[in-house]
Amino acid sequence: MQGIPFLYKAFLLAKSARSSIFDQSMLTLFLALVFIFILVLVLVFLRKRIIPVIRLASLRILYGQYSFEYLEFFKKHDLRNPLNNCIRDEITLHFSVFFRKFKNAVDYTTTVPIGFKDIPFMTLYQKVVKQFGQPSCINIARFGTSRVKVIGYSEPFHQKKMKSLFYFIDDRFVMGEFVFSEYSRMNPTPVKEALSQKFLNGKPLEPDVFYISDSNGNRINFYDNGFYASVKYLFLGDTAINEILNTLFSPGQENGQAYRNAMIQEELLNRF
Repeated sequence: MQGIPFLYKAFLLAKSARSSIFDQSMLTLFLALVFIFILVLVLVFLRKRIIPVIRLASLRILYGQYSFEYLEFFKKHDLRNPLNNCIRDEITLHFSVFFRKFKNAVDYTTTVPIGFKDIPFMTLYQKVVKQFGQPSCINIARFGTSRVKVIGYSEPFHQKKMKSLFYFIDDRFVMGEFVFSEYSRMNPTPVKEALSQKFLNGKPLEPDVFYISDSNGNRINFYDNGFYASVKYLFLGDTAINEILNTLFSPGQENGQAYRNAMIQEELLNRF
C-alpha cells in the first residue's frame, strides 16, 4: 500500500510534464500563426513596394546600374533615379536641330572628316565607357523601338567647366556634344576659333548659329544664345541609324506623330 502514493505522485508528475510540453507546443504554434498572419498582411499592403524593390535589385545585379533596363525601371514605378541627368530637356531636341534648321543659321562645308574626340562613330557603348570610365551623368529615351542613351563627362575648358556628351542609339555612338556651363562668363571666341582652325582653314566665324558639313554628310551645329552654348557632331553614315532618325524627324503627318510620341515618352522617362 505504501507504493500507491508513490505511483500516484509519479503519475501526477508525468501528467504535469505532458501538460507543460503541450502548453509550449500550443504557444509555439500560436506564435507561428501570428507571425504568418502579420507577414501576409505586410505582403498584401506593401507588395506594390516590396516587389519593385526586389525587381530593381535583380536588374542592377544582372545588367548594372548604368544599363537601360535599370534606369527605365525607375520611370515605370515612379522611383527617383539615383544618377545625375546630363541634360535637362529632351534628348529628342538635341537631335532635331539637324532636321529642323535654326532660322538665320549659316552653312559651311569642310573637306575634313567630322569626328568627335577621336572616338569613331558607331563605336559600341561598352568600349566608350571602358576608355573614359563610368560616366558622371546619364539620360535615356526611346526613338520608336530603339533605345537611346546619353552619357557625360566633365572636363575643363579655358578654366571653365565643359561637359562632353556621347549619344548612343541601340548602343552605337552616333552623336557627340560639347556643352559649356557657366557660359554667361565665357567668351565664345575660343570655341569658334577651334572649329575654324580644324575644319575651315581659319576662316572667321561670326554667326551665333551655324552648321558645318563634310563630304560624307556628317554635320556640326554650333549654337550660342548668350546664356547657353553647345557644339554637336552628328554622324549620318549608317543606313539603319539614318532610317531611325528620318522616321522620327522627317516632315509628314505619320512621321510627325512619331516625333510627338517620342517627345511624350521621353518626357515621362525623364521624370526621375
